[in-house]
Amino acid sequence: MSMFKTIKTSINDTKQALDGIKQSINGVKEEADVLKGNLALVQAQVKEKPAKLKSSMSYLKLGIADAKATIAETKQGVTEVKDAGKDKETAGKLVPGAEFVREEGGFTLKKGSEVIGEITYAVGPEEDTWMANHTYVKPEYRGGSIAKALLDRLVEEARKEDKKIFPVCSYVVAQFRRDSDYKDVWHQY
Repeated sequence: MSMFKTIKTSINDTKQALDGIKQSINGVKEEADVLKGNLALVQAQVKEKPAKLKSSMSYLKLGIADAKATIAETKQGVTEVKDAGKDKETAGKLVPGAEFVREEGGFTLKKGSEVIGEITYAVGPEEDTWMANHTYVKPEYRGGSIAKALLDRLVEEARKEDKKIFPVCSYVVAQFRRDSDYKDVWHQY
């Protein structure tokens, strides 16, 4: 009988040990659940932070772009104020009463509504490049320096706007080859 008693005691001790192990396992499970919850919070925060950072960066970039645009507009306004009358003065020396007029894609020399000459360009092949594609002076005004003055006005504006000129027009190509003063704005391949 004493053997049964010993076995019974061993079984009871084993049961108690198993109950202790079960309690420990349940405690570990509870800690694991808490850690899972914390991990989920951390993951959500990690996902949220880049989104907030991207959003902040986007707003910052927009702000910088707006500031650059404002600076460019201000520079243009200052340039226009500085240059006010200069085109009339230079053009008036070429043809009395004439003035240079900047139009989209070029410059025109006009006397009243009469177009005396023009030089045109198109943007490209790169964004910072103008293709000088056409120069024209009315026949009765040819032989002077009108075409050269139109080219000089285009070159001056390209320098102000930090552009390069890719000459396509035969007159512009010839002038660029002839005069090294144009080297800084000449876009060559």
